Amino acid sequence: MRAGADKFTAVLLWVGLAGCAGPPEPIRLDVSGVRPRADFSDLAAVLSATVSEDGRVLPAGLKSDLHRLDRQLRVLAVSGPTVTPGLFPTAAARWAYWYNARVAWSLKLAVLAGGKARLDPAARRRPFPLDGRSLSLEEIDRVLLAEARRAGDFRLAACTPGVCLDRAPMPAKPYEAADFPACLNTALSRLVLDERRFVLDVERRQVRIPPMLWAVRDMVGQVGTARQPGLQPALIGRLRRYVGGLARHRLDEALGYTAVPQPPRPRLALVGPKVYVPGRFGRVELTP
Repeated sequence: MRAGADKFTAVLLWVGLAGCAGPPEPIRLDVSGVRPRADFSDLAAVLSATVSEDGRVLPAGLKSDLHRLDRQLRVLAVSGPTVTPGLFPTAAARWAYWYNARVAWSLKLAVLAGGKARLDPAARRRPFPLDGRSLSLEEIDRVLLAEARRAGDFRLAACTPGVCLDRAPMPAKPYEAADFPACLNTALSRLVLDERRFVLDVERRQVRIPPMLWAVRDMVGQVGTARQPGLQPALIGRLRRYVGGLARHRLDEALGYTAVPQPPRPRLALVGPKVYVPGRFGRVELTP
């Protein structure tokens, strides 16, 4: 009886191991002869052809300028705050580097997805050469979370850009150290205004908060209320201090809603085909 049980256990173990996926295959780049530099001009060209005004990805753009994207990735592989600290001497320069690196590798992983509308869950753990070492999107996120805690600025984590719906909208151009703080202000407003990323559930009176913002929710509005945390208003009320215009108006509509964490959403934020419906005077275009 014992021998039979052991055999049955062995079969179950074999089946379990056969069904377990191993670690994601690393992405390799040929960086021979590549000179380190703080240059994002290739990324600028790629973003111009690939990203829409509202931060979504143009599917056709993923098929163009791929050589420039790879060239930018090779530069990022041999340059960075760790391997070439002299090229990124300020905190803003380092932050801009990590943001641009995440943007570039998000696009590369979308290209490798081969036209699929979703990234494989393992894609964010897939290692690639960056900053003179092997990193992944998940590890970049951890770097930015640590930087947000160190700098006391939740926006560094909350505005982390990416091609998927659970990250902030992609930028129209690379981030620069000189205007990085202003870019964070803009990025936060764009995130709040994106109905597919920052979701207001009117029926349940909930706001589904993207993962990176949820991870630093305790930091929002810390200044001035840190000594009396019990008196802090709800998360949505605290967020209002950091945005204006339409973004603040959208948060005003959600005052009194419950903030809940948004689950991971590996779906790509793609620009879909235009959809028209009959209108009072001709056709009306719907935003997909």
